[in-house]
Amino acid sequence: MRLFLARVGAYALDVMLCFSVLAPVAFFGERLLGVRPEGGLQVWLATVVTFSIPVWAYFTVADASRSGATLGKRATRIRVRRATGARDLSGGGMEAQSGVGRLGIGRALARTAVKLFPWELVHCAAFALADVAGEQLQLAGLIGANVLTLAFLVVCLVTGGRKSVHDLVVGTRVEAEHRAHAVAGDHNSG
Repeated sequence: MRLFLARVGAYALDVMLCFSVLAPVAFFGERLLGVRPEGGLQVWLATVVTFSIPVWAYFTVADASRSGATLGKRATRIRVRRATGARDLSGGGMEAQSGVGRLGIGRALARTAVKLFPWELVHCAAFALADVAGEQLQLAGLIGANVLTLAFLVVCLVTGGRKSVHDLVVGTRVEAEHRAHAVAGDHNSG
């Protein structure tokens, strides 16, 4: 249960951090550039540029880093690792050379894509479809995103916090960071 709660806490911290940085940047950026998105499709495009792309980059780069952890994961002392026996997704490139358990950029990007799919589904349903689809389709998208989020949480809870849907899909696991390993890893990394 501790690992499950640490994962939920880490994700909440990461979302709050990303929003607290990106919202002001988006707000002032729009004013400085004189850009004002109008209509659902423009709002969706602005959201992709100012939130989705930076958040995807944050999770992907952090999960592929030596620590295998976002700032939220670091704060809750957990990290993401390649599951034992998971095949190399990079075709023998970075991931094959990065050491046992460490994610390569390809696996980290795939993990982020699956993890953030419900989030992107909400953006698409609420904004991109606002001007072109009926309320029924928008509602279906929002309900689908919530059902997926619930499924991710249930799987995570059932596995004791070690894996969620995105971990099962790409062959990763989350583990508690043991202080001795973190210190030894820092000293041995050169």
